[in-house]
Amino acid sequence: MSRRLYLDPEEFESSEVLLVGSRARRLREVLRLRVGAALEVFDGAGRQREARIVGSGKGQVTLALGEPLEPIGEPPVPVAVVCAFPRASRGDWLVEKATEIGVSQLVPRLAARSVMDPGDGRIARWRRIAIEAAEQCERCFVPVIGGEPPAGATHIVADPDSDVTVREAIGRLPEPPRSLVLHIGPEGGWSTHEIEEFRAVGAHFVSLGPRLMRVETAAVIAAAQLLEETGGLAPTR
Repeated sequence: MSRRLYLDPEEFESSEVLLVGSRARRLREVLRLRVGAALEVFDGAGRQREARIVGSGKGQVTLALGEPLEPIGEPPVPVAVVCAFPRASRGDWLVEKATEIGVSQLVPRLAARSVMDPGDGRIARWRRIAIEAAEQCERCFVPVIGGEPPAGATHIVADPDSDVTVREAIGRLPEPPRSLVLHIGPEGGWSTHEIEEFRAVGAHFVSLGPRLMRVETAAVIAAAQLLEETGGLAPTR
């Protein structure tokens, strides 16, 4: 099990951090770390440091933060996913796997045929899941959950009526993209109005193959293909 822990940016800047609650329990009871144990901490924005447990008592752990560590690199072309999220644990799975493969942002979209309109509680839950996934997969960046996708990005739309593969769509671009926004619709499909909106902004429509995929499967498969085609699925240090 990975000895890594997310710290809020203000904590990350400190020389010593007192942990209580779930983070202290994780170090003491799940990882069973004791005074003197070494671990890594990161701030979710790409920075990482050495850390060591210097104090441990009932319900709390004190960390001394040390030298910076070189993080695993992020994909050179950020991929944001705008998605009509599925219900319940299927959306949780999407967030976890998208974090692991290197997605930069996940934006829930309320499409015409959506089955869920996530509220603030669900967004907060997905943020926690993304943090836990980043801890596990040794990523130092936590995807942004919500917000607006990056301006000036190239838009890619998953559409079963398209016969263009992801590789072909990226190969046809007049210049390498600075960032990509992947749009994944609900299982009922995009409405005619939504398709026209995508066309109006110059989006590129792609097929994910002949099989009918669930939303979360399509999102992860398509994002992985975009990352692969732009050199970011397997970043190095």
